Amino acid sequence: MSHLRRATREDNPHLLNLLGAVPMQGDLVLSTQRGPDFFRLYEMQRGETELWVHEVEDGLDGMGAVHVREGWLEGKPCRVGYLGDLRTRFSARRSRGLARFYGPVLEETAKRLGVEAFLTAVMATNAAALQALVKRKAHRVNQPHYSLLRRFSAVSVHFTRRRKPARGRFEVRRATVEDVPAMEALLDEDHRGRPFGYRYDQGELRHRLERWPGMSVEGCYLAFEGGKLVGCTSVWDPEAVKRYRVLAYRGAMRWTKWGYDAMATVLRAPRLPEPGHDFRYFYLCNTSITGDNPAILRALVERVYADHHGQGYHFFSLYLDAEDPLSPALAGYFQRRLDFHLYAVTPANATREHFPSGRTGFEMALA
Repeated sequence: MSHLRRATREDNPHLLNLLGAVPMQGDLVLSTQRGPDFFRLYEMQRGETELWVHEVEDGLDGMGAVHVREGWLEGKPCRVGYLGDLRTRFSARRSRGLARFYGPVLEETAKRLGVEAFLTAVMATNAAALQALVKRKAHRVNQPHYSLLRRFSAVSVHFTRRRKPARGRFEVRRATVEDVPAMEALLDEDHRGRPFGYRYDQGELRHRLERWPGMSVEGCYLAFEGGKLVGCTSVWDPEAVKRYRVLAYRGAMRWTKWGYDAMATVLRAPRLPEPGHDFRYFYLCNTSITGDNPAILRALVERVYADHHGQGYHFFSLYLDAEDPLSPALAGYFQRRLDFHLYAVTPANATREHFPSGRTGFEMALA
């Protein structure tokens, strides 16, 4: 017999085991590590999280999380959902254990929590996930509708040779407590116009500074032009709540690793981790660039790179859309890109195909 239920803290060791045992498949095979506390990543965020597990006689063979927060859509307040941590063992995929409940649960959750659409990200090379989730099939009960919202890349800027920030028209410095209101105002104005933006007008930045382990005011970088704040970003190391362990390099990633390690040896930079070991990295979060001007982002990246070179990190990651106007900001840096599809997911009884264009409020660091 099998059944679907809400997870509890007693499930923590089983959830950690399931998450690590079902990797993200692609040219780079990654296992997510969330020990010692699987739930901490949820608890540091604002909003509500429901974690569902599929239980069989010998334990858990599938899980999926729904996180709901306040946000913006078409310039109006809304409730934004995110679907994540979807993992099923091979036995569950064969029996369609979790799949049988997915559609009905999403419909009920959307209605109960007042969510119009959910976001979810799928690795572009993960053919199995795209086939299982996105492709329409007649036999699937209340199958949710996946609308491709954006193609994006998790761009990793690797630490290689030492660089000094170039002199330009933008002044970049670390933030102080006195800068927080101005940074909030910049982020608020930006996110109000984004599809699924965050409610920085309701204290999102201050919440992150207080509740995200490792995030601090001193880790925020500000860019000024003529004394006016025109760009910002925050450095966040997620090691306390989330790590990525390499299980295998496949396809093009084998050649990427070989070439990178050869270069790293010459430059005395950290080599990419061998299978079984974790990446050391951080994210750029709370990023807002006035007018999508790549020169502003370039100035911020140069300062972040210079300040963190030689501290043992392999890279830092940031989100860029396909054909993103900010892409020129990274010219000349050694980059690795993992391509993803970002979907807007709607229940079968409330399908929506079209959403506004423009940069979204999706936060890659929490995926």
